[in-house]
Amino acid sequence: MRLGERADLSPFQDVRDWDARGQGVYDALTSTAQASQQDVLRRLDEAGATYESHWITNAVHVTGGSQDLALELAGEREVEGIYPTVSYELPEVEPAPADLPAPAAVEWGVADINADDVWAEYGVTGEGIVVGSIDTGAQFDHPALVGAYRGNNGDGTFDHDYNWFDAAGVSPDEPVDLEGHGSHVTGTMVGDDGGDNQIGVAPGARWISANGCCPTDEALISSGEWMLAPTRTDGSDPDPAMRPHVINNSWGTTSPSDDPFMEDVSLAWAAAGQFGVWANGNIGPGCESSGSPGSRIINYSVGNYDAAHEINPTSSRGAGQDGETKPNISAPGTAVRSSVPGNGYASYSGTSMASPHVAGAIALLWASSPQLVGDVEATVGLLDGTATDNPDDQCGGTDEDNNVFGEGRLDALALLDAAPRGPVGVVEGTVTDAATGEPLAGVDVEVAGPVERMLSTDGEGAYRALVSAGDYTLTASRFGWLEQSADVTVSEDGTATQDFALEAAQRATVSGTVTDGSGAGFPLYAQVSVAGQSLATFTDPLDGGYALEVPVGEQVRLEAVVQYPGYQVLEEEVLVEADTVVDLSPTVLPDSCTAPGYTATDSVVLAESFDAGVLPDGWEIEDNLDNGQVWAVDEDGAGIGNLTGGEGAFAYVNSDAYGPDGQQDTSLVSPVMDFSALDNPSVSFAQAYIPLGDIADLDVSTDGGESWTTVSTWTTPQEDVEVRVPLPMAQGEVDVRLRWHYHEAVWAYFWQVDDIVVGSRSCDPTGDGGYVVGSVSASADGSAVSGAAVTSLDVPEDRGTSRDTPADEGQDDGFYWLFSSVSGAHPFEATARGYGAATQDVDVEQGGAVRADFVLDGGLLELDPGLIRTEVELGADSETVDLTVTNSGTGPADVTLEEVRGDATLLRADGRRVAATGEDAAAGAPTRTVDVEPRVGAYLTADDAPEREATMQPHEEPWTELTPVPATIVDNRVVEVDGAWHSFGGFDGIEPTTAHYRYDPAAMEWVEGAELPEPLMAPTAGTVDGQIVAAGGWDSNGSARAETYVYAPQDDAWTQVSDAPVSVAWAGQATLDGLLYSVGGCTTGDCDPTSAVTAAYDPATDTWTTLADYPRTVAFPSCAGVDGRVVCAGGVGDGGTSTTEAYAYDPAADSWTQVADAPSDAWGAAYAGANDQLIVTGGLLDGAISNEAVAYDPAADAWSDLPNPNEPSFRGAGACGFVRIGGEGDAGFSDVVELLPGYDLCGDGPVDVPWLSLSETELSLAPGESATVQVTTTGDVAQPGLYTAGVSAEGGMPGTAPTSEVEMTVLPPATWGKLTGLVAGDDCAGTTDPLAGATVDASPTRGEGPRWRWVTDDEGRYARWIDTRVGELELIASAVEHLPESALVDPVRGQVVEEDFVLLHEDCDTDPGPIHPEVVRVAGEHRYGTAVELSQAYEPGIATVLLATGADYPDALAGAAWAGSAEVPVLLTKPDQLPAVTAAELERLNPGELVVLGGDGAVQDDVVEEAAEAAEAPVRRLAGRDRYATAALVAAELGSSGTAYVATGRDYPDALAGAARAGAVDAPVLLVRPDSVPSSTRQALRDLGVEQIVLLGGTGVVEDGVETALEEFGEVDRISGGDRYGTAALLAEDYPTAGDVYVASGQDWPDALAGAAAAGAQDAPLLLVRQDSVPSATWTALERLEPGLISVLGGETAVAETVLEELRTLE
Repeated sequence: MRLGERADLSPFQDVRDWDARGQGVYDALTSTAQASQQDVLRRLDEAGATYESHWITNAVHVTGGSQDLALELAGEREVEGIYPTVSYELPEVEPAPADLPAPAAVEWGVADINADDVWAEYGVTGEGIVVGSIDTGAQFDHPALVGAYRGNNGDGTFDHDYNWFDAAGVSPDEPVDLEGHGSHVTGTMVGDDGGDNQIGVAPGARWISANGCCPTDEALISSGEWMLAPTRTDGSDPDPAMRPHVINNSWGTTSPSDDPFMEDVSLAWAAAGQFGVWANGNIGPGCESSGSPGSRIINYSVGNYDAAHEINPTSSRGAGQDGETKPNISAPGTAVRSSVPGNGYASYSGTSMASPHVAGAIALLWASSPQLVGDVEATVGLLDGTATDNPDDQCGGTDEDNNVFGEGRLDALALLDAAPRGPVGVVEGTVTDAATGEPLAGVDVEVAGPVERMLSTDGEGAYRALVSAGDYTLTASRFGWLEQSADVTVSEDGTATQDFALEAAQRATVSGTVTDGSGAGFPLYAQVSVAGQSLATFTDPLDGGYALEVPVGEQVRLEAVVQYPGYQVLEEEVLVEADTVVDLSPTVLPDSCTAPGYTATDSVVLAESFDAGVLPDGWEIEDNLDNGQVWAVDEDGAGIGNLTGGEGAFAYVNSDAYGPDGQQDTSLVSPVMDFSALDNPSVSFAQAYIPLGDIADLDVSTDGGESWTTVSTWTTPQEDVEVRVPLPMAQGEVDVRLRWHYHEAVWAYFWQVDDIVVGSRSCDPTGDGGYVVGSVSASADGSAVSGAAVTSLDVPEDRGTSRDTPADEGQDDGFYWLFSSVSGAHPFEATARGYGAATQDVDVEQGGAVRADFVLDGGLLELDPGLIRTEVELGADSETVDLTVTNSGTGPADVTLEEVRGDATLLRADGRRVAATGEDAAAGAPTRTVDVEPRVGAYLTADDAPEREATMQPHEEPWTELTPVPATIVDNRVVEVDGAWHSFGGFDGIEPTTAHYRYDPAAMEWVEGAELPEPLMAPTAGTVDGQIVAAGGWDSNGSARAETYVYAPQDDAWTQVSDAPVSVAWAGQATLDGLLYSVGGCTTGDCDPTSAVTAAYDPATDTWTTLADYPRTVAFPSCAGVDGRVVCAGGVGDGGTSTTEAYAYDPAADSWTQVADAPSDAWGAAYAGANDQLIVTGGLLDGAISNEAVAYDPAADAWSDLPNPNEPSFRGAGACGFVRIGGEGDAGFSDVVELLPGYDLCGDGPVDVPWLSLSETELSLAPGESATVQVTTTGDVAQPGLYTAGVSAEGGMPGTAPTSEVEMTVLPPATWGKLTGLVAGDDCAGTTDPLAGATVDASPTRGEGPRWRWVTDDEGRYARWIDTRVGELELIASAVEHLPESALVDPVRGQVVEEDFVLLHEDCDTDPGPIHPEVVRVAGEHRYGTAVELSQAYEPGIATVLLATGADYPDALAGAAWAGSAEVPVLLTKPDQLPAVTAAELERLNPGELVVLGGDGAVQDDVVEEAAEAAEAPVRRLAGRDRYATAALVAAELGSSGTAYVATGRDYPDALAGAARAGAVDAPVLLVRPDSVPSSTRQALRDLGVEQIVLLGGTGVVEDGVETALEEFGEVDRISGGDRYGTAALLAEDYPTAGDVYVASGQDWPDALAGAAAAGAQDAPLLLVRQDSVPSATWTALERLEPGLISVLGGETAVAETVLEELRTLE
């Protein structure tokens, strides 16, 4: 799709600075394309089309889109045209005969153009000039090429950046040539091995290359862009300053083409001062055989002559575009010896070999005359003017300039002789119309003087040339204008300006009609032009009338080109002396007979189908070599079968079947035929021909076979082709024979012919019918409707299609024509997609033409507002906006509202905004690898987990690291369900796991989900209909399983379903059309053998189906359901053999088809389908874990690079979004989660923007009717920022679908704050530098919670959002070769908290000093508030909350042990009143149940009721008759316990410390009297099954008798420290060390009650202090424990601030 907007490149023509000129052209082209393509690209995105944008031609190559979309876009004003893709190819080259003379040091072509004389006389060989080649590549280290390769560093190393473009996708890192053509061409330009192989014209020049020929026309356009702005091999950093001066193009189509794209490329090159040279093609000897782009006027093309200066028969002839003489010049192209891959040399023939001679000659010219560098026009003039004339009029032209040799034969010496050198200057001017002052384009300006030049004015009427200083005569002339001359003097370095104002010559009107000349007499719609000039007009299709204003006195050749099919081009010479009437009557083409209103009648003299399977009577086979290798007739064709398109037996000669020693020269000869009664004789036949150095001729004899004339020669491959060859030379003859002559074949391929028909064809009028013409427009806005079908309802085969007519000013766009095969009145109907049909009766004139215009009613949709802006908070917050859809057209509209893909700009915590995708997106991390020993089998034990030192790598955008998963993981599976990511299964570094987590983006944490029913590693998993399906995988023993489970998110439960048909792990997984696909996989724990089985699971029927096997056995492939197919790439097979192969499965055909190979053979990657592509990241490549990321686009069948993630990863998992989790990385198994934003379209169908929803998508609107739809945006995304999308309304007239843009601003949640800082390293001398790639780990200091890991950027900084509800965080900064440092920070809602770190290098001798613990006070305004502070560590929805009186300690202390074990909080209340702070916390916690400890005396009933109402939870009371019985009831909640802690019920200190320890080990606390064991306690000991009793306190607290009594129930271990502080210290000896320690008052209990539960829940010891000091026993215990955090319970009344200060001195 080519856009009409063109960049203005004219300002750069006079720029002499090479770098500035190229940059200017590049900037103009890219800015124009970017601005003008915006709307079209938006439309393509809305439609979900796939495409590639090109700036050099301002075009978009659409690789995936519908016909309706194409028709819509064709109607857009900014779209100039929509074109099919064009196939280009290397012109077929002929290997030279084997008996050529041995090579000379200087090849014959180099010497023939006198290049060696240039070296000798001028001393230049192309120095300073760079030549480029778009071809098949080049062998860069070939002995004849390596010295001239620009990427040669001269020291044995090479730099391929800016010197190689791998357009074909076969070798991205260095030049290669898999075909040989490109190496041969490059050698002719610059080749020289320093010895006997002087094969190049300009060996001093340097070369670069692109292998753009010829996988696709897009590869050629991309190569054209690269030649103007070369890039690094990875496609980055385009630099026009590195562009080549000369570009050789030895390729093209086999016929002329109107494709404008390569012409745009040529114009851009010329504007940048680059000279493009083109091969003219190898499909001669016929005239008008020049191939495009060489046939185009703008392109300088080259013909091929031999050493005898004879044109090669295959060299294509002109004329070219609009009668342009082609080729422009000719050069040596026959038996040209040059370099080929493998360090060899070969001789080829073709225009491909001729054009590099010209490219090399230009390099010599520009090296010798720097003034000419970039002056393309002057160079063309010099080439034309110095060529040696070679007259040949067989295809028209003059002796000096003809359509065989062009301007003549190339002469490099004459070229340099004529070049301006020494003193030079410029001659320039402007030619205008003397009457109007308007500029005149196309005026010839002849320059006669020291140098001879012929110039032509441009669109602004300007001309310019660099010439040698001196006196000149300038003559300006143009058809239709009076010639003028002037003398000028050009001074050294000066500019001589000579303007001309030409007067128009007297004109006369040439008018007439164009009518059918073969008997029907129809008026014809035709273009009438003056041949060779730009003067043209179109006839009126109703009467065929035309008129042209032609200069008087001119002898012109009128040319009529009929716009209807099947007519010959008519030319007529006219001498214009006055107004003249010239009627033209073109005739039909009788052979094809496709002209409307005509029918063909055949007269047959011979028809042969060869169906008998033997040589027919009268036919002969000639064996010219007498070796038996000849034509044959049968159905087999020597194993090939009939490829002609015919059926049954056929005639063939199969050279390939005769093997490498075979040689064929054989003819199939027809019987004698009598043509005496035939007019226009011809032969038609079906054929298949594959050439390989052989020749296939059709010859005719008119003397019974005595002499032969070749009438047609084939040189290009053909299959299933019907050929018709006119035989005018045999008309009227009576002894005619035909022969199919196959010769010069040495182990070639084959030629097959079938269904031969010889006779004549007449093309006669049918005698009825006429033309109907008119226009089709829309009633809603009067716009033209192109692509409408106008059909005769009586004869539906009679139809036409409306189209735009930009060249014909007499017809409006939307013009159509059709031929009605019946005359008289008939109904006709016009229809077009998106419009109502229009019908009218038309009276068709027999033999004439009538006009019938159609106006179509259609819907015209409008959307209001055009821009929807919403603002939501990240999470479940949403906003809904009304969107009004109105049909303002004249017809009804069935409206479909569709979501349109947009983009995202993420808001980082440091304030930066980062684009997710598109041109503004970051490039990602550089390629990073980790060398490992590949592991293919299952991980089973901790010994399988690797251990490596991590490396420091700064993190790069756009990948974002999210909260790590709770454990390191490999072989897990990750899926996306309704915008949420689930990770489950895998191996956690210790054992296979059943763990399952879901990511909560608002809370920034992974939430536990229902565990897998069994541990599974690497199952096949996917999301189908909102549920997760997981099948197979390895179990804990490493066996492959077949069990299948389905997880329902709404129920948080797994259900087992039907087993898979095969037991595999690490199969490829994909979802498509409601099915989960499993492809291949490991069948054993060692993954050998691997499987090829493909199976699909349908949850709707709970059935598995076995499908077509994958084309190879494979495990670890990367798969996705995209574009209606399952695509799989890479993987590893039996024996650990990896592959790059990729295949696509078509469900309808149940078959796999190979598609483009993956860029590498990486396997074990994290992958998923997203944005209609297969995304593949990481994996194992060449024994190393990689971080490379690529994407496969099935619509384009091509791979592209994505930004690399920061972490190399192997055997992790990926999901749409795109997120990758876990895997083996540089430090072993990983818990890293990385997000690539912008890849969140997860379905295989219409675009479904995950955060956007519509209340309705289908509407029917009558004209003038409106409807309102609700558009809802939801902040359920991973990161804050600006998210864009759109809503389009389809169903109106084509090309009018409006779109409302949607912009959703996602704000950070109110609970979020920012943490940022700098991590620097100290070099031991006090100098600090930022540390890139340092790690900052963050963990909450209270309770369990999410943890985070951040990596610093290139400047050593980190910045991250944080959910402040986690409370205080411990930050630990670490870096390789540096000592870690920690800090405690409190994130603040809505604010930025900065924490910097300076890390000492590990080699420093400096003592970093003592490390003190962090000491914090946990206290509320009172005992009730302190309990609430401790409770804040628990999330809402907790199972249980305990409520005890705060007026006394026993009940709370007994409950503390149970609370610690169950990890639930203890809250306190007054006996007769529920404190407000406690009520508020109960409301926040919203527990599953509330348990009240103690009876009505402890907590009154009305308080219980109030508490239950606040908690909105059921309540139960645990109350015994006394504190001892209540403690027993609480203990019973544990069910059973082998251990019990027993303390006095008369005081709290021992029970306080004991409750903390008891909770940590899931044991109860029971109470005794100082001198006896209560019965309730005795019964509890029996019920619990206690075997071990820990008795707390000395005999002063609990007497010996009690200890004796307790021995009845189990072994008693009394712990007594001399006092309450010592006892607590002894209890803490159960901990060898502790990161966290709780400290409470040993003299006052209220604030400490809830602390015992918190300590137990965290498995932390609780120690006691005095109100104003730290006892020695406590201090000693703290020194041994070395805590990082000490939490002091209670306010200053309980523990003075001086105690906290003393604790902070602990080392």
